[in-house]
Amino acid sequence: MTDLSLMRLIDHTLLKPYSTLEDVRRVFNEAVSFGCHSICVNPVYVSLARSLVDDAGAYLKVCSVIDFPFGSMDTESRVQAIVRTAANGADEVDVVAPITLVKSSRWAEVARDLRRVVRAAHGEGLVIKVIVEDAYTTRDEKLKLYETVATSGADFIKTSTGFEDREYASSIGNMPGAQADNVRLMAEVANRYNPSLGIKAAGGIRTLRQVQELLEASGRPPDPSRFRIGTSAAASIWRDLSSGRA
Repeated sequence: MTDLSLMRLIDHTLLKPYSTLEDVRRVFNEAVSFGCHSICVNPVYVSLARSLVDDAGAYLKVCSVIDFPFGSMDTESRVQAIVRTAANGADEVDVVAPITLVKSSRWAEVARDLRRVVRAAHGEGLVIKVIVEDAYTTRDEKLKLYETVATSGADFIKTSTGFEDREYASSIGNMPGAQADNVRLMAEVANRYNPSLGIKAAGGIRTLRQVQELLEASGRPPDPSRFRIGTSAAASIWRDLSSGRA
């Protein structure tokens, strides 16, 4: 598939810590021009992104990140961050799973945390995506974490932050970023516990071919309510689509 409508699956992302106000404006203009689903920015820029979208009358969602990229805050701090981000104008939040609890096998606490943050997000009218940071987990941990996300009430499960520690990932046999095998496993688990769970692939996605491979692996239709791509390389994917390059 090389339909330009694939761009509506993209959350066009700007999360580098050195991003500027002008960078936000540039990424906003790109997202509108390319027909992306959302612009995803750090919490400090949510109000700016909201004003840009509203002033332009653009059909573009505002997304932000919570407890990013470590997933190490306590639950109440995560909830408070969600509420503040909603008040500043976000439509969606991508929340890192409590990785420290996952790696300690404190699964009951992981489940309680995710149910709480999902409830907070939905109470504010937000779409919530849970980032499971695949590079940091073993296969057994993935299976348990995917199940926990699928039963938490979250709208999406998301592969990666894109800010992984590559040395640690390598030490447990993982590659950073979005991997088709992980997306396939997500789909299998989600289809068992919550078939309506959307899948968002993010981390190192720069080409149309990657988008197509990850979409196929997800088993989801090319619908932004069911599948998303998180990338800072929307311009590159747009060029691939415009040229018919797969």
